[in-house]
Amino acid sequence: MEQLWEYVRGVMWDHEEVPDNVGFVERPEIWMYRTEGSSSILSNKVVKVSAESEEVFLALFREIQAFYQEKPFSWWIGPDSSPEDLVLKVQSLGLVQEDTYYGLVKAVGRWEKVNLPYTVRSVVDEQDVRHYVDVAAKIWGYEDRTKEMLVRQRLEYLRDSKSRGGFLIVMDEEHPVAYAGYRFSGDGEAAYLAGTGVLSEYRRQGIYRALLAKRMELASSYGSNWLVTQARKGTSEPILRKLGFEDSGKYEVYKRS
Repeated sequence: MEQLWEYVRGVMWDHEEVPDNVGFVERPEIWMYRTEGSSSILSNKVVKVSAESEEVFLALFREIQAFYQEKPFSWWIGPDSSPEDLVLKVQSLGLVQEDTYYGLVKAVGRWEKVNLPYTVRSVVDEQDVRHYVDVAAKIWGYEDRTKEMLVRQRLEYLRDSKSRGGFLIVMDEEHPVAYAGYRFSGDGEAAYLAGTGVLSEYRRQGIYRALLAKRMELASSYGSNWLVTQARKGTSEPILRKLGFEDSGKYEVYKRS
């Protein structure tokens, strides 16, 4: 299970290379990154803190403050974080709980295809990328600056020969209505489900399941043994559990208010 949790963390961290606009810190006691051009807390995360003493914790917090300055960020507290009362310490510093995400995993196997009246296809060009980002922006409320940054990032990713992932969109004729991302782990064992979203008016039609089925198919072709994701409590999490995904731990997510 410890190995599977490494893949859960890898959804955020196991990338082919770091984009030019992303700064990061990676040491045994702290992992964090920030994205220039984005004020989204989902693009600016403290992924792990491991502090053996109060003195070390306070020093790490000062480092976090200096790293982000006035930029919004989220702090993800998972099974590999310490000390045990880290949640209380973070709360005492004025951060507030934003969400809970579960690390969910499922063995790659056969998956029943879902018949839709819409088209599920891979993102291949700039127009597709803009469709992909537009849907995400409608769901998550991205500002225009963040949208343009995401378009640039995803175009660069598509054009990079070292990329080990891709993007999917669902089209209702000329209108994008859903999106999904995927990326394979560095060792190829896991397929990361890197985000899925369906416009509210198109939900409960099987689109989410269809996007899962497509990525299961891609994972099988790649030779991966696991589907791995971070599922938001109360949204994708209960759906995935019903579809056979199992719990490998959870993140309590805090943000600077």
